[in-house]
Amino acid sequence: MLTILAFILTLLGSVNWLLIGLLQYDFVAGIFGYQGSVFSRLIYIIIGASSVVLVVKLFKGKGSIPIITRRNKSDVQKQVAKIGHKQENIEAGKDMLDDHFGQSRPDQDSEPVDETKQGLFDQELKD
Repeated sequence: MLTILAFILTLLGSVNWLLIGLLQYDFVAGIFGYQGSVFSRLIYIIIGASSVVLVVKLFKGKGSIPIITRRNKSDVQKQVAKIGHKQENIEAGKDMLDDHFGQSRPDQDSEPVDETKQGLFDQELKD
């Protein structure tokens, strides 16, 4: 979560620098009045700290920034296992339906469709 937040803040800071370079407009200073205000400086510090967090994670990860850590990976594996159990329950339910109705269930078309029969709405309307 910290990595994602740091990435978003760094992205916003880089967009601010893009605006400064292209349009000579500082978005953060525009929001808080001027660059020297306490709030502007606080935003600059937070964005700078988030970029430092990303650089540290980049060096710790030896060139990659891990989003899913070991702890999160085990949570993901538990969720996948739950989904697998749900799938097994669905398969068991299908087996129970097969046992109850025989091999052909009502929701399956067991007999071929006779295309020569006309249905109620298959007739052409003539004036």
